[in-house]
Amino acid sequence: MTKYQPGDDVIIDFKGVDVPGEVIHESHGWVMALVDIDPETDWGRQGPQLDPRSTVCVPEKRVRHAQQNAE
Repeated sequence: MTKYQPGDDVIIDFKGVDVPGEVIHESHGWVMALVDIDPETDWGRQGPQLDPRSTVCVPEKRVRHAQQNAE
């Protein structure tokens, strides 16, 4: 059973920054999501190459439902 479903709004800890996103797929403890990259955040050397809407794959432990963030 998966914890996240496609379309779920989530917050992802990506490189130490909380990033809003939408789940694409979850499998074997990993979550693939479409995230909104904040252009003001320092993403290091790869920053200028990142699209504002990027696809990432992160361990499930670094993902939480967006509703939890609002509480």
